[in-house]
Amino acid sequence: MNADHKRVSIHWVKAILAAAQSLGVEPSVILQELKLHLDLDANEPAYLSLDQTQDIWAKAEEKSGHDFFGLMMGQRVRPAYFHAVGYLAMTSENLMQAYENFMSYMPLISEGAELSMSFEGQNVWIHFTPKPDNKPFSRHQHESIIALLLAFSRWLLGDESITPLQVTFPHEGASDLGFYQGVFSVVPKFKQAQTAIQFPKEILKRTLRESDAGLHALHKAHADQMLAAHGNTSWRAKVIHCIVASAHFQLSREQVADKLNVSTRTLQRRLQEEDTSFLDILDEQRKQKAQELIFNTHKSLKEVAMELGFAESSTFYRACHRWFNDTPSALRGREKS
Repeated sequence: MNADHKRVSIHWVKAILAAAQSLGVEPSVILQELKLHLDLDANEPAYLSLDQTQDIWAKAEEKSGHDFFGLMMGQRVRPAYFHAVGYLAMTSENLMQAYENFMSYMPLISEGAELSMSFEGQNVWIHFTPKPDNKPFSRHQHESIIALLLAFSRWLLGDESITPLQVTFPHEGASDLGFYQGVFSVVPKFKQAQTAIQFPKEILKRTLRESDAGLHALHKAHADQMLAAHGNTSWRAKVIHCIVASAHFQLSREQVADKLNVSTRTLQRRLQEEDTSFLDILDEQRKQKAQELIFNTHKSLKEVAMELGFAESSTFYRACHRWFNDTPSALRGREKS
């Protein structure tokens, strides 16, 4: 596999094949037609290229002939399909931390997409953004992720009554809207800007049924080791992980380069090749954390500014105006109104 290609964990590939098998399509048939040789029992190879995974998706969709293959696949998700990241999510304190773990360690599952979170008043959006190499993501892939996020959230909380406020997709939906409603308990909005699911933020504060601080620390150490060894992770993802792992925003470009065992110049060049920069990534992470702290905590705005690494409150206020076209006090006041 070319080292420049994005990679997908075989555990995730097994989830696709398991969904096809549940609809009567044997994994061996799909793999034979694609001339792929995988040892699914031994999980070898550990990763496939994103394009190979796209071929498996397309063949599974074709062979199943099911108009809602993606939704079916998403509902069948099991923690094992996420491997280390699944166990890290299971032992998290609450659903918010579980999602944060998925965002930080997503490259261990797939380098072909990103998850992100944004806050809107009393609600939280979870966004799914594909990052394809050469082959675009299908409707089924978009739908599988949102069905998966809902199913896994219900499983983590042990509550099948969890219902999203909204579900959005960029594509046109299939004709049977009732099938969508049966999966999501709401009818999605189609031809929207993003693939996303919205929950009341109170849901994300709820304690998970398998929450265990001790086990979580062990799983996190294991996931950190795996991510460090994951050599083909994008440099953007590596920088984000350094920022998240540091639990503060005081890191300099030089410090991050040192953590990644490269020179500052090399880090800057690698990020430029990905059309980004250290300062852009730091600003993006600060913005996301600012949303969480403003909307989801009772910390004073001065404490929020300090936690985000702003020495002066005035600098924080200017940043908020640039990010949200409003002041932090107005944002918090709007949330309470």
